Amino acid sequence: MSDEKIKQRVEREREAHTERDVLAENARIKQRFPHLECYPSKRRFWAKVEELTKDLSGKTVLDYGCGRGEASLKYLASGALKVFGIDISSIYVKSASESAHKAGYSENHYSFQEMDAHELLFPNDYFDLVIGNGILHHLDTNIALDEIYRVLKPGGRVILQEPLADNPLLKLFRILTPKARTPDETPFNSKTIAALTNRNNWDVELIYCGLLEMPLAILTSILIPKYSENRLLRFSDKIERWTHNKKILLSWNQYVLFNMVKRKTA
Repeated sequence: MSDEKIKQRVEREREAHTERDVLAENARIKQRFPHLECYPSKRRFWAKVEELTKDLSGKTVLDYGCGRGEASLKYLASGALKVFGIDISSIYVKSASESAHKAGYSENHYSFQEMDAHELLFPNDYFDLVIGNGILHHLDTNIALDEIYRVLKPGGRVILQEPLADNPLLKLFRILTPKARTPDETPFNSKTIAALTNRNNWDVELIYCGLLEMPLAILTSILIPKYSENRLLRFSDKIERWTHNKKILLSWNQYVLFNMVKRKTA
């Protein structure tokens, strides 16, 4: 992709998040289906993230697409030496800075900046951890991941949660909720996942969730909203665990978690 096309893409993303606030629209839609946030494989998914971020003592962290800073505050509370947050929206960046200040953190421990993730304004080998939620699929993924690799220390970790493309129900859901989307976002399929994880020099773990539980969570949110812990989701989780172990229809899940460590050179 040419530099000019990337600039145009960045500006469209900036407009979508700053002027239209697609982040808020996405949150409003998800509130209609509360079981989407707590079905069993989703809980395991987030438990893995919690495990990897529960102790960040002495670590320098990049909150990649920080939004309004909710996650950044968690990383500070987990002992991070310093949290840098970047986002394409000046409104989100301002809100994140205000939240950290109100929470009582010293400005020596956080810095939020409006920044294009295709061109990270940080030194090589700088961060111990880069972590983001639903950001990479908005970008030119090859350029963005190369930049993440550059700013990570050898042995540093990147954790990225991203949506997947191949489930027909998810495709329909996206068509029906255009206000929660940006024009350039491209959820991943099996080919793009393989291409990304084979790029650079990574140790890779991929974790999936939502093959069966995602559509059923929408259904149970409508029919039995008070019962997020229900037999239908528990039973579907047993089947879903089997499909994950057998690597069946992985790109038909709702999300994939990239847990990747930059290998140390000899």
